[in-house]
Amino acid sequence: MLHPRVRLALTVAVLCATALVLIVTLSANSGNSGGGTLPSQLVNGFYGPTAPPSIPPVNFTLRDQTGKKVSLEQYRGKVVILTFVYSTCQTTCPVVVAQIRGALGELRTRVPAIAVSVDPQQDTPANVSAFLIKEDVLGQLHYLSGPRRALAPIWHFFGVQPQIKVKSSNSDHSVLVELLDKNGKPRVGYTDVTQMDPDAIAHDVRRLQAQPVARIPPKRRQL
Repeated sequence: MLHPRVRLALTVAVLCATALVLIVTLSANSGNSGGGTLPSQLVNGFYGPTAPPSIPPVNFTLRDQTGKKVSLEQYRGKVVILTFVYSTCQTTCPVVVAQIRGALGELRTRVPAIAVSVDPQQDTPANVSAFLIKEDVLGQLHYLSGPRRALAPIWHFFGVQPQIKVKSSNSDHSVLVELLDKNGKPRVGYTDVTQMDPDAIAHDVRRLQAQPVARIPPKRRQL
């Protein structure tokens, strides 16, 4: 039988060890509260791949889910998050929008976020509304659509393959999250859904926000 003093000393030691484990666990969890894992290194100051300098600032105008006209020009002086999705998508689109939603949640300032339809036939007002509610981005994401003739030049400029019905199956549309700087110039593009991360997107947005807007507005390419 252990002496009472020895038993007391062992009890205290166990309690201290348990407390230490709890403190370490809580510290680790608090450090991971962002929910994402940043890539291992920056390239040109950004986590996402940077666009070629030769790409010009752009502008296009489409209507959003409320019927309101939205153009890139109206966001001059602001960084814009741009992506391409369709409302009945069950695979990549929800994942992409979730990454954007996470990045928007980390940013202290309100950042314009725009989704351009890659399947205007399926993107009916009812489908778009259901998608925005389901993905919890209603009021955060402008969902732009229009006739295919208006969307085609935008798809072409950004190198996006739209969703196309082929016999009894669908083609896979391109994945893209593009960050446009304050002058409307495409600067950072994420094309791999498995490598998208809210922390990385938020970091790259902040870096673009820290850069000045041109005193003389550059001429935008109208799509």
